[in-house]
Amino acid sequence: MRWLFNLGYLFVASWIWPWFVFKYLTTGKYRAGIGQRLGGLPARDATRKSIWVHAVSVGELLQIKPLLKALRERHPGLDVVVTYTTKTAAEIAARDLTDYYHCYSPLDLSCVVDKFFAVLNPALIVLVELELWPNWLITARRRKVPVLLANGRISDKSFRNYRRFRWLLDEAYRGISVWAMQDETYAQRARELSSTPMGSPGGAVGSDSLMPLAGQHVHVTGNLKYDAMRFEPDPDKMTWFQQAFAIRKGQQVLVCGSTHPGEHEVLVEMLPRLGCRTVIVPRHPERYESLRQLLDRAGLKWVNRSAVSPQSPAPDDAVILLDTVGELAAVYSVADIVFIGGSLIAHGGQNMAEPIALGTATLFGPHTHNFKATVRELKECAGAIDVQNAQELESQIKRLLAEPAARQKLGQAGRTRLLAGRGALERHLKLISELLDPGREAQSRA
Repeated sequence: MRWLFNLGYLFVASWIWPWFVFKYLTTGKYRAGIGQRLGGLPARDATRKSIWVHAVSVGELLQIKPLLKALRERHPGLDVVVTYTTKTAAEIAARDLTDYYHCYSPLDLSCVVDKFFAVLNPALIVLVELELWPNWLITARRRKVPVLLANGRISDKSFRNYRRFRWLLDEAYRGISVWAMQDETYAQRARELSSTPMGSPGGAVGSDSLMPLAGQHVHVTGNLKYDAMRFEPDPDKMTWFQQAFAIRKGQQVLVCGSTHPGEHEVLVEMLPRLGCRTVIVPRHPERYESLRQLLDRAGLKWVNRSAVSPQSPAPDDAVILLDTVGELAAVYSVADIVFIGGSLIAHGGQNMAEPIALGTATLFGPHTHNFKATVRELKECAGAIDVQNAQELESQIKRLLAEPAARQKLGQAGRTRLLAGRGALERHLKLISELLDPGREAQSRA
C-alpha cells in the first residue's frame, strides 16, 4: 500500500513543483527544515529506544510541555524526542526544548519515513491532536510500533473527508493503536473511523494488532491544554509587559489575539471609537506588514513589540503590534478584554482557552468549529461571549469596558469551568504506560 501513496505524492508534486519552487525561493517558511524533512536528521544514538512525540505547530508544542516532562520522569530508560511541522514551532523548540532531541517531521514518503524510524528508533509514537499521514502510520504498524493519538479531535470537515476516503486510508487508521479523544463527540467519530469494515465498534484490531489494552481502544481523556496552561499570571512577565506597554494604573487593555485578514480591517476601523490601549497579534508573521499599512492608512500610530521594553516603553497613543513569537500567553495577562481571531471570518477560530484560564473576559465570532468542545463548555457556563458580526463585537467590547463587574463575572465563570476540566495529563500517561508495558499494566489491574 505504501507504494500507492508514494505514487500519489509524486503525481501531485509533478503538477505543483513550479509553485513550490517559487515559494521555496521567496518564502522562508517553505525553505525551513527541508533537509530534515527529507531525512537529514541531527545525529542521535539510534541504539536507544525513544518515545516519539509529534506536535504540528506552536499551539500543540506548548500544550505538551508537561507531558514531555512527565514522560522523561516516568520512563527514564527511553529518550523523549519531539518533531514538528512549522517554522514557528521549530523556533519555539530551539528556545524551550534545548535538552530534548527535536527536529522537523518527515515528508510522508516511505523512504524518508524509514530513515526517521531508523534514527529515532521509537518504542511508541504519540501524535498530538490528529496527524494522519498514511505512510507514517502504515510503517508504524508494520514495525509493530504502537501509536497513541493524543488529545484527539476530528473537525466536521476532516471527518467528512476521512470517511469519504476510508477505503483508501483504512490501513492508516489501523496504525493507530489507541485514540485518546478530547470529548465524546470526537470519540464517536474515532470509533467510526477505526471500526472494521463490518462496522464493529471495537475497532479494526486484527490478529496482528498492536492494541494491548483490554476492551475499547477509543477513550475520552479530556483536553491536555487545560493541564498545560497557566491559571495564574506570571507576575514577573506581567510587570514587564505592563511597563513595556506603558499601561497606566486604571487604563483598560484590549488584546486581539491570533487575528487574520478580514478581521484586521474591522479592528482598525473600530479602534478610534474604543478609547483603550490595544494590542493586535496577527496569527501569521507574514501579515505584519499589511496590518501596519492598514494602521498607517487609518492615521493610527503603531509600534512593534520588538521595539519596546520597560526602559523604552510604547508611546501612550500607539497600537502595539506583537511581532515576536511565543509571547501571546504572557501578553494575555495584562488584558482586561480579549478578542480571539480567526472567528469573524470562516477560518474556524483559534485557541480561546489561554486568556479564559487567566479569568479574562473573552469574546469570539461565530466561526469556531475548530474548537467546538471548548466553545460548548464555555456557552454552558456563560464563560465567554460569542458575537455574530463586527457591529456586535464593537458593542460588546464597549459594554465590557464600561462594566468592570460584568468583565469579572464573565472571566471567572470561564476560568472555573476550565479548572474543572483538568486531569487529561494523568489519563494520557496511564494509556502510554499500558502501551509501553501491557503485561505489567494488566497485572496491576488484576
